[in-house]
Amino acid sequence: MTKIKSVLLAIAFVVMLPLSGLLAQDAIPAGPAGTKVIYSPEKRMFPCKWRKKRIDPEVIRLDTAENQRMQAILDRSLRKYPSKLLKKNLKAIYVLKSMFFYGLEYGGTYYKRKVYLSNNGIVNGYSDAYLEGSFHHEFSSVLLNRHPRSFDRDSWQASSPAGFVYGNGGREALSMNATGLDLDSTLYRDGFLNEYSLASLEEDFNCFAEYIFRNDPGFWQAWESSEAIRRKTAILIRFYNRLDPVFTLEYFRGL
Repeated sequence: MTKIKSVLLAIAFVVMLPLSGLLAQDAIPAGPAGTKVIYSPEKRMFPCKWRKKRIDPEVIRLDTAENQRMQAILDRSLRKYPSKLLKKNLKAIYVLKSMFFYGLEYGGTYYKRKVYLSNNGIVNGYSDAYLEGSFHHEFSSVLLNRHPRSFDRDSWQASSPAGFVYGNGGREALSMNATGLDLDSTLYRDGFLNEYSLASLEEDFNCFAEYIFRNDPGFWQAWESSEAIRRKTAILIRFYNRLDPVFTLEYFRGL
């Protein structure tokens, strides 16, 4: 099962749809490189192995009023990647109001070449910046899992303090309410950006990816202040550069 990303646990007074009652999609607008963006649940949107009682997936349909805002966010996000890379690695993006697995609310997840995102509106914390970061976060996992040989896992691990051990992943972090995504300067010296990055090596990588692709000013302040963060950033950029040479430090600084 994939990992949990959400830190937004707003209560939604709407009817949740179990997989057996999913509706047909409303529309499939195309993004850059022909990426499908799907705004309504589908019966086969999740892999068969997720559709089990223990996982118990449930979804809430995205509010139609959010379609246009979400499309603009995704168009902007997707254009930060070369078309060739998108065509090879991203088949579809599903956008829902909320997703629940194991009785927990997810802000996003992925499976193979599919990305799944939640958007419960600005009033509940789903700002444009959060939603763009969520996409980059999830897509970085797609790329990491499809191109493991391009990632220097040993060097990344060596950038953490001696004796440091990651947690047991996103689901445990969410169940313990340890999913803070805001930048935390108290963690910079040890090479971490936020609380959630402590959950696993992959979550750590994801958090770097979402902040660098957003070109967040706070990220670059962390980069300036911490040698460990600069080392991890260099490892991340080498990974992306192996996928396409357009990805350089200068490229990310200019996004």
